[in-house]
Amino acid sequence: MQLLNPPQDFSRYYPNDDYYSFNLEQKKAKADPLREAKASFLIYDRNRFFGRLLSLSYTMPDYYHWIKNAGVPRDAAILDVGCGNGSLLRNLASIGFTNLTGIDPFINANATIGPVKILKKEIYDLQQPFDLIMMHHSLEHMLQPLQALQKAHGLLKKWGQLLVRIPIMGHYGWQQYGTWWCGLDAPRHIFIPSEKGFRMLAHQAGFKIEKLEYDSSDYVIWSSEQYKRGIPLHAPNSRMISKKNSVFSEKEIEHFKKVIAAENQKSNGDTEAF
Repeated sequence: MQLLNPPQDFSRYYPNDDYYSFNLEQKKAKADPLREAKASFLIYDRNRFFGRLLSLSYTMPDYYHWIKNAGVPRDAAILDVGCGNGSLLRNLASIGFTNLTGIDPFINANATIGPVKILKKEIYDLQQPFDLIMMHHSLEHMLQPLQALQKAHGLLKKWGQLLVRIPIMGHYGWQQYGTWWCGLDAPRHIFIPSEKGFRMLAHQAGFKIEKLEYDSSDYVIWSSEQYKRGIPLHAPNSRMISKKNSVFSEKEIEHFKKVIAAENQKSNGDTEAF
């Protein structure tokens, strides 16, 4: 799926005071000893006794899985493309990562928060090498996805890795909701590939896909249901704005989670991590 007539100026669609990833408060970004100990055990299988105690009944955050899959050390040079307010990088700083860069062309200004540098730039503006580059739902916002992947390939060190998380065309959300599917998100989403299409793009850019996972969440269902009912994402009764005023009960949300988890298991989820 591809947008036929992208707007000349995208900035109006990414307002810093409203767009969900641009809450630009300057939170601290520094290592937390307890979180660092948990991460040592859960990501690197170190500090087993203390880490296991701290991790009892602890649900491992997604970013632990991403770092574990990439196999990078805490001093690795990590780039987050389309970082918004840098919340993911601040989380990585809290578990001991020390070389963190985020770029986003739509933020108001550069910022440095502890070991996190957030730059008002595009990927084409960078020259320094990285061990891990992440594109969390940012590639679909780019006018030239192949060129962006090729640039990422050029920025990576010899054994570097790229993580791309992206909506996938033709799966559960599109099957169920069609034009109400939240994954369309026009005009911010310029293209949405099929799995085969993304594999082709990655290969053309010089990458080998080592692993992929379907990682759709209940957001796909409740936000699409809201659109179908005429409820914008930022409406007062949207679940994103107020769970209390949401049209969905917690029982319904639990059902949505089970439905999308089953679709992920069937390789029919709406988003994939490559």
